[in-house]
Amino acid sequence: MMRSIELKILVPFLAIIIISLGVVGSVSYYGSYKIFESLIKQPFYANTGINADYISNQLLELQKYTILVAIIAIIAAAQLTIFFSYSLARPIKKLAAACDEVSKGNFNITLDYSRKDEIGILKDAFIRMTAKLQEHIAKVLEITSLNQKIIDGVNYGIVVFTRGRKKLLVNRLASHEFNNYPIIREFVENLIQDFLSGKAPISSSSTMINDKNGSSKFVEYDIQPSEDNFILCFSDITEKERFKQKMEYINRLTSIGEMSAALAHEIRNPLQGIKSCLQVLETRFLSADDTSTALLNLIYGEIKRINNIISDLLNYARPSEPKPEYINLRQEIEDVLPLLAHLYNKKHISIKIDITPDCNNIFIDKSHFKQILINLLSNSIHASQENTEIVIFTTKNKDEIVLSIRDQGKGIPEEYLEKVFIPFFTTEENGTGLGLSVVQSLVLKNHGHIWIQSKSGIGTTINFAFPFDFAHFVRYYDKAIT
Repeated sequence: MMRSIELKILVPFLAIIIISLGVVGSVSYYGSYKIFESLIKQPFYANTGINADYISNQLLELQKYTILVAIIAIIAAAQLTIFFSYSLARPIKKLAAACDEVSKGNFNITLDYSRKDEIGILKDAFIRMTAKLQEHIAKVLEITSLNQKIIDGVNYGIVVFTRGRKKLLVNRLASHEFNNYPIIREFVENLIQDFLSGKAPISSSSTMINDKNGSSKFVEYDIQPSEDNFILCFSDITEKERFKQKMEYINRLTSIGEMSAALAHEIRNPLQGIKSCLQVLETRFLSADDTSTALLNLIYGEIKRINNIISDLLNYARPSEPKPEYINLRQEIEDVLPLLAHLYNKKHISIKIDITPDCNNIFIDKSHFKQILINLLSNSIHASQENTEIVIFTTKNKDEIVLSIRDQGKGIPEEYLEKVFIPFFTTEENGTGLGLSVVQSLVLKNHGHIWIQSKSGIGTTINFAFPFDFAHFVRYYDKAIT
């Protein structure tokens, strides 16, 4: 049976009051009875009447006892009040402490109050509320975790900021970019400041940023409002832009190559006719004096030179389709070196070969490889000073074998490094500017890539890399089949 708090308070107090009144009334009645009884027993009662002093003394004694009993009743009532107040306050204090623990996030609490009064009802309601609150918090945390995973999973850096420039959220990619590329962190800070000051409009845009070291990055960004805050999305599109530029560059080279091939074809035929006519004139009309012979040799030399240029043009524009196979690098290099001996012996240049056994085989067209090697070694010998050394060595780079040719020549100025593969670009008086273009074309044909490291006055290292694993073989033939 439920016992309410009002009854818990009211019943004891009524009981205390009734008992106190009863005790006081009983004491008064018993005292009055004793006074009356003593008056009747007085011998002088019939003759002298009631003695006022005697009655006064008896009443005074009765009042003393009554007051004493009343004081005792008040003390007892006060003690009972304290006891009942404590019994009521203790579960309330426990409930308040439990609320405080819940507010701190601690849901593992127990309440041992088992009575079914209002506090018991409040305790049950509190436990149900705590369970519901814990369930809702778990759902909120689950949704928050899912949202965070989604935000961290996107390929955009996301920063949520307030009008006071306070960052409320920075996703994983944005943190990674900030930690690894201070230039992007600085750009985002400046962008937020410019946006809040009205200098940067709300729109999507892309831009190129440069740092003090001269490196650059391309960043695409967008800022959108979200209630009282703003969401900045940005992406580092440097690789995408460079790939785009590379594709544009390759397309330009392709166009140049196609035009060059057409011109070479149109030039070679009349050139061959000129050479044939000149041979006829030589046998029929020209005298065999020294001047005529010298002029003829000069003309034949120029015709040969033009023909070589045309051959290079055709090799660049229309390289033969590769027929790859696994070749022995050291053996191929040793086969090529005698062809260039007259060049490096003339300048007393030593050639050192450093091919490690685990990098001695690559999958490439053998004739293409020889042509690449001859062109690169010729360039290195031409650029080298006398009595220097050229080193041919290999290294591994992930799934590639890198073959490098390092000379101690004059080096290539930094401003020319990006131009050396452009057809007809040359700094040599008698160069055609086609050698490295042809090399690059052949390397690309064999699914490799080439790059140059050089410093003026120190030397140049030309690197070209080719995959060495079986996957390259599969890729090549899959492409050939398709």
